[in-house]
Amino acid sequence: MQAALNKAVEILRQSPPPPLPEEVVLLREELSHRYPNTATIAHLIGRNPELLNPFLELVNHRIFRPDMPIRDARSAVNLLGLDDLQTLFLASLLTEHLTESPQERDILAHGVRSGIAAAELAYWVHPVTRAEAYLAGLTQNIGGIFIERTQGQFTAFFSRQLSHPFSAYQEELGHYGTAHTYVGALVAKRWHLADTLSETIVLHHAPQFISHTAGHEKARTLIAMIFVANYVVSSTLGETFLTEELKGAYHLGRDTLQLPDSAIRAATAAVLKWGERATLVAASH
Repeated sequence: MQAALNKAVEILRQSPPPPLPEEVVLLREELSHRYPNTATIAHLIGRNPELLNPFLELVNHRIFRPDMPIRDARSAVNLLGLDDLQTLFLASLLTEHLTESPQERDILAHGVRSGIAAAELAYWVHPVTRAEAYLAGLTQNIGGIFIERTQGQFTAFFSRQLSHPFSAYQEELGHYGTAHTYVGALVAKRWHLADTLSETIVLHHAPQFISHTAGHEKARTLIAMIFVANYVVSSTLGETFLTEELKGAYHLGRDTLQLPDSAIRAATAAVLKWGERATLVAASH
């Protein structure tokens, strides 16, 4: 494991993750106060239309889909919890500004679709919120963006992982001496994201994740949600993706969460309805 982490550090030296936008830093600072000023928060997320519009798209269409759309920053502050607002604002910025090539956008577009599925599953899973579930699905493969950028060929391994989440991951690990899980966890730490998210990223291809997350219920829950969400996404791509290995991962995640059939149907419907729109949005940048 240490050798894989060392290699991941080397990759990020070649292509450091970009700093978080000033708005995110200032938003975190305001939310750290005992009594955050909601007017200041609304100003921070609304002062730049290039940042506000993707955020509202995410809130209104991919995650919450309220009966009356949220049309401005002040409404978002009033209607969303502050933690969810911060999480989704960060998620929208990553979707808009992280990638540099079509290959990288394909990686992130899958994360968007998986995030949509995970957010839908969150209705049946507690105490994970829709925003937390979306961010976990979105960021699960961000390490692959930096491997693709510096080493190349990651998308070949990534494509196989859509149907072979365990064996193709081992192939990636053997090829690079590290994997997108290690790189992604380091990126999350550099951005000062929650430790739970870093743990989720590093273990989301581990069939033994239950034993590895003893005492870390939220990480275990998020990983199980990713197992199910990734199966849902692959199922919308065609029967050829539904290998016995992928089905095994799906049943492991579903049994861990004790999800009813209605949860799977809802997640699948959400990906089919909103996933293509999200993919097109990501591809346009």
